[in-house]
Amino acid sequence: MVDVKDYPFFAPRCLGARVRRESPQEIIAELEIGFGPFQENLHEPNHAGSTSARPVRPSEGGPLERLTNAWTFTPTGDKTHVDLVADFQFESRLLDHMANFMFREAATRILGAFESRVHFVHLTRRRQSGHLSF
Repeated sequence: MVDVKDYPFFAPRCLGARVRRESPQEIIAELEIGFGPFQENLHEPNHAGSTSARPVRPSEGGPLERLTNAWTFTPTGDKTHVDLVADFQFESRLLDHMANFMFREAATRILGAFESRVHFVHLTRRRQSGHLSF
């Protein structure tokens, strides 16, 4: 289950999220992303179980010219290995250079936030089902 509407509560830089359309195969959502004085509204198709790169449509007049990302989930025993690959370009060359410099830290923070969320949701569900053990 993808709780896009909850992204602003745990995902770094996500200021807002609105699900436009949802089905078992995909979720179409608008995400408001902000960093410093910059804000961008992204229109992201999220195909359930997808591991291929997909373009994300930035808003008109925002700082991004292009963004493509791919999340890959690979089961490894009782765990899951997650990879995020992103390709982006900002309208401004200076902003593009700065973003490339800071991208590794930002990606690490994003993955860490989603990992923490998975642990939180899993623990909450175990508590609700009465199967919590220490």
